[in-house]
Amino acid sequence: MTDRIFVSNLSLHGHHGVMDAEKSLGQKFMVDMECSVIRPGNAADRISDTVHYGELCDLAAEVSASSVFNLIETFADTVAQAILDRFALVQEVTVTVRKPSAPISHVVDHVGVSVTRGRNG
Repeated sequence: MTDRIFVSNLSLHGHHGVMDAEKSLGQKFMVDMECSVIRPGNAADRISDTVHYGELCDLAAEVSASSVFNLIETFADTVAQAILDRFALVQEVTVTVRKPSAPISHVVDHVGVSVTRGRNG
């Protein structure tokens, strides 16, 4: 059976971006993660038979804190790959990173990227 496990609007502070001020001051990023999970046919009512969404949040926070990314595309890709590496039940993952305070000269709610990665390419 395939389940969809997701996290919406995880708020993280990071130092990602190409501008010096973004790297030194940091800013808020909003992260969504959506995982397609193949649960065992004999899955029970146990956390070991699924993916813990709290651990997804922890992993995204670890990735954000462990590096400074110039591009949020690279940040999103790194989170997606980390999810596939850590959670064997996840077959495909989409990670969206939104930047509500992008240094651009237009009024927007946010800018962002979405990446989808899977076990088969």
